[in-house]
Amino acid sequence: MGKHAKSARRATSSHAQGPALPSSRGDLGVSLAEQASRSRLTRTGHGLSHALSQLHVTRVSHADSAAMPGLGLETTIHKPPIGSVPASSHDRQQAGLAVAGQVQARWLRRALVGASIAAMAAVALTAIPVALFLIALYNLAISGLEARWRFYAWRTPQAASGLDWPDPVMPGEEEMSFSFIVCALYEADVIGDTLLGLLSQTHRRHQIIVSLREHDTETIEAVRAFERKYPDRIETVIGRYAKPGKHEQLNGALMYCTGDAVSPVDAEDDVAPELLAHVEALFRKTGADVVQGAVQLMNLGRQPKQWFQAHNVLEYQIWYSGRMLFQVDAGFVPLGGNTVFTRTELLREAGGWPDSPTEDCAAGVLLCSQYGAKVVAAYSPQLATREEAPATVFSKDKGSIFWQRVRWIEGTCQELMRGSWLKMPTLRQKILAGYILAAPILQAVSCALLPVALITALALKVPEGLALFMYTPFVPMALTMTSMLAGLHQFGRDYAQKVMARHYASIILLTPLYQALLAAAAVVAVHKYLKKDNSWYRTGRSGEHRDSTIAATLSSPGTLA
Repeated sequence: MGKHAKSARRATSSHAQGPALPSSRGDLGVSLAEQASRSRLTRTGHGLSHALSQLHVTRVSHADSAAMPGLGLETTIHKPPIGSVPASSHDRQQAGLAVAGQVQARWLRRALVGASIAAMAAVALTAIPVALFLIALYNLAISGLEARWRFYAWRTPQAASGLDWPDPVMPGEEEMSFSFIVCALYEADVIGDTLLGLLSQTHRRHQIIVSLREHDTETIEAVRAFERKYPDRIETVIGRYAKPGKHEQLNGALMYCTGDAVSPVDAEDDVAPELLAHVEALFRKTGADVVQGAVQLMNLGRQPKQWFQAHNVLEYQIWYSGRMLFQVDAGFVPLGGNTVFTRTELLREAGGWPDSPTEDCAAGVLLCSQYGAKVVAAYSPQLATREEAPATVFSKDKGSIFWQRVRWIEGTCQELMRGSWLKMPTLRQKILAGYILAAPILQAVSCALLPVALITALALKVPEGLALFMYTPFVPMALTMTSMLAGLHQFGRDYAQKVMARHYASIILLTPLYQALLAAAAVVAVHKYLKKDNSWYRTGRSGEHRDSTIAATLSSPGTLA
């Protein structure tokens, strides 16, 4: 009885203290592993969560305990994967620091991005007003210079008097001789009246050479018919030329010129009968190397779709009556087409007309910059050579102002990049020459910037002073518009042309459109130049500028000298 009680007390004590001791060696190994695991957890100071991650305890039912005798509650140890090592306190500290560093780096990046956006916004808010100010200043400079040149003759009367032609040389007192070179290409319909006008010159000592291309059979036949009607009055040079353009035809005829001065003539020109007598008088008075007379377009536009012709007409009138004088005073004159008389020997010394889409402009740049030629100019409506404005905006066959202007701007761009103007003697002349050649491109840029700047100023909140300054370019523009309206009235009076209300309306309402057209032509011209596209466009003719009564008078042989 005592033995049984002691056994019961030991069993009770055993259960109270913990699991019973294993009854076999296998159970002993499991118990020892469990104790070692518990001891290790205690030593490392792991919390309960970490212990559970390393040691999983599973309650075994009484049914299962039959396989494990001596235990009603057994533990099964799930060992960590082979090769894993429990983290130490130092490792955990390093891992915590790494996580904290990553969080700090992430927030630092966010802060840097936010600061960058804020800085860019601040810079933009500062840069936009500065950019608008610079754009307005640029537009003011371009429009101001244009207005200044347009009013040059009006605000300097003493200089304007220099545009007056001297009294003509009287018949029989001629000392100089002249050579006209008429270049024609597909001009059979208009060349006859042009030659009649040249034959009517009051100056007795002049030569007329017609320069043709051998494949232009229709024009050749028209000239032959004129020769049969007026024998021994003109000379004809027919050549085969590799390149398009007028410069080869002009140079092909230059070797046959016998006059002291030579002048190109376009195939549709109406030349004033007394022009040569005045040109010789101006040569004698000034001792000039080059005399530049005036050219005037005559057709203002018979239909509303020809709205652009009034603008084109005024360009010529303002150029020759004012702006050309400014360039003469500056000593740099890109010569304008025809009614240009150059001493023959000087032109031959310079190698003739340069290879350029605008051979007249190139010749003026060459003679002024490298040969120091003295250029004088004169203007009179009675002595201006009359031409026609192109009949359409884009049709090349009928005559296009757009493609004509593309060729002109391409030629000036070529001269600008060639750099001959840099040989002008003074810095002021260099600056003026560079600006004169770059003016079409600079004006195109201004045309593009002006509306963009105004829209930006209206869309954004800018200082009031800047907003007002944005509109200052319109002041010289308004003056330019006023000069155009006055010039249109003056044109009608000087040339006995009827100016209609729609012509004035076109100037007032469609000037922005016309400037946009010229700006687009400048873009195309620069593109062609950069592509080295040397294709040459001939302006079509329709003879709109000619008065039938004048043509009938000139066609009578009795009126010819």
